[in-house]
Amino acid sequence: MKIYAQTGFQTGDKVTSGLADNLIDGVVFNARNSNPERAAERIAKAHAANAEAEILFDPEYYATRLIGTPNNQLGSLEDWNYFTSQRRRDLVRTEVVDRALASVRDAVDDLNVSAHIAPNIYISQSFDSMAAGIALNFIERTKSIFKDTGKPVYATLALDRRALLSPDDFKSFINDLTGLENPPDGFYVLVGGGLITERSDIAQSEVMDSNVIGGWMLLNYVLSQNGFRVVNGFADLLSPFLAAAGAHACATGWWSTLRVFTMGRYVRPDRGGGQQPTIRYISKLLMNRIKVDERLAYERVLPRVVNGLPLDREYDKGTPTRMIEALQTWEALSSLNHDVVDSDIDACLQNLRDRVDGARTAYNRLRLAGLTEGFETTNEYLDQLTGGLDAFKRLAEL
Repeated sequence: MKIYAQTGFQTGDKVTSGLADNLIDGVVFNARNSNPERAAERIAKAHAANAEAEILFDPEYYATRLIGTPNNQLGSLEDWNYFTSQRRRDLVRTEVVDRALASVRDAVDDLNVSAHIAPNIYISQSFDSMAAGIALNFIERTKSIFKDTGKPVYATLALDRRALLSPDDFKSFINDLTGLENPPDGFYVLVGGGLITERSDIAQSEVMDSNVIGGWMLLNYVLSQNGFRVVNGFADLLSPFLAAAGAHACATGWWSTLRVFTMGRYVRPDRGGGQQPTIRYISKLLMNRIKVDERLAYERVLPRVVNGLPLDREYDKGTPTRMIEALQTWEALSSLNHDVVDSDIDACLQNLRDRVDGARTAYNRLRLAGLTEGFETTNEYLDQLTGGLDAFKRLAEL
């Protein structure tokens, strides 16, 4: 499975360094942080850094639902001519959906991407809803509208975590996806939760729920089994779980809002300012992010908390830069994926279970050594990971 950079604010040299050092296999650029001219420039720089990289561009059409709302922060989205408000009752008509798809196609056709990401709306609550019906119509019409671009096209499937909590409706929707007469080449999947700030930890996000994890895995499993490429945006620490289920790629970035998808990223927070989030380190043993001072303390008790990968040395020097943090994230997740993925799904799931059990054992050893900060939260996080594996096996009937 491949690891992509999920880009956003303050890209700097993070992406080009990650590509040049082969720490990432591709990039998902986005319209909110790139007007048309800037998008073309960033894509060209990415190709220059690594000619083999897979480059995608998310038009973020699903954010049109925020047009006209108070305190929205849409950035460069409003510089794209396809980004216009549509009434929900109009989108039930196929000709309106076709126009929306064509408007994005025309806007992005000249971008030098590996494959196009087609637009779609956001499924906010349930697969048994008008929104889900409209989203399915977008997906069904995607290939027909993008066929003349000469490139593969991925349909967007952007949904709220709550939609995964009703298994019967969810499975019915998946059956609809796999039964399309003219399907897209793949899917760009976004699963969102509630608001998350730059100082939040992904382990405490609403996406970290056993049923959500299991449902997200099932989506990857069924679609990949039916020959679709699945690219998961904002996957972060769940990447190994989605990789085990058959994902083609998972993306993550350097801010919390690039690690967990939420529609709240398009709304200006009530309070701004304050300190930037603390630099962290992904420990493969702990299956989690830890602070730099925690890394030093934990290593004295459990040396294997340190991954034994090249970028560890940058943390040995002290607190690294934000760019090094991003590179270390991609390095650690790539290594975890490599450790977990096997040609046999049962072996993949057992590898993951062993990893989570190992993390639990490690945290217990740290607790016995008096290092107990966040122990209860961490236990809950690991419980959800284990529960996610159980939920997936139940849903997939494995």
